Amino acid sequence: MNATLCNMCMIEDKATGRVLVQHRLPKATNPWCGLTFPGGHVEVGESITASTVREIREETGLAVSNLRMCGVVEWETIGKRTDGSPAEVTDDSKYIVFMFRTSTFTGELNSSAEGSMEWMTLDEMLKGGLAPHMEEYIRVLLEEDVPQAYGISGSGRLNVIVGKSEE
Repeated sequence: MNATLCNMCMIEDKATGRVLVQHRLPKATNPWCGLTFPGGHVEVGESITASTVREIREETGLAVSNLRMCGVVEWETIGKRTDGSPAEVTDDSKYIVFMFRTSTFTGELNSSAEGSMEWMTLDEMLKGGLAPHMEEYIRVLLEEDVPQAYGISGSGRLNVIVGKSEE
């Protein structure tokens, strides 16, 4: 089984109560698009945290630090892929997105080929053309009792996994 490791980071501006949102554009290799948070792939020889810092700088121009990992979103392809999912998702594979948050950043905001960047409130984001399943991604980022979301590629469903607190 192959695995693709990715990251996504919600950057919060505590002074304004806004988050940095990417208007992600579709690609030939990945049609997933809409409002999302910046992030990308983990490269060979790179830690997951370092990949997040690099991807944020590449996509936004910002340098982030004090990242807090909030959970994972996991997609699995079982058997032969016939659903039109991205070319990077292969047969019998996992696509794992490590979810981070931070409010520590410096630099000048820029957009990239991935899409334009904009500061908005979460309410504004939720009302405006989210990328598929972003509601579940946001739950992993914000709800401490939701450490994971899991889906089967092509099923159209992404289920959140609710953990139970120890008493």
